[in-house]
Amino acid sequence: MELQFMKHTPGEKLTMLRQKARRSKAETAGLLNLTLHVYVALEEDFLYPSDMMFHKIAKLYGITYDQLLAVGEPP
Repeated sequence: MELQFMKHTPGEKLTMLRQKARRSKAETAGLLNLTLHVYVALEEDFLYPSDMMFHKIAKLYGITYDQLLAVGEPP
């Protein structure tokens, strides 16, 4: 039997990174030049981040784009 893992959504990844950095949603939104409303929509998966936004988020957390996509995923 093959073991399958649940993939995390982009919003779940953003939440994990933000919580690990101990930042509020409002603080993170400001650092990304977003309104709080838009940032919350990203974390709640109502909006999907653009490729450019993924790169901005990765830069904010000091990781690469590929590392961002791998956050919370099994090795």
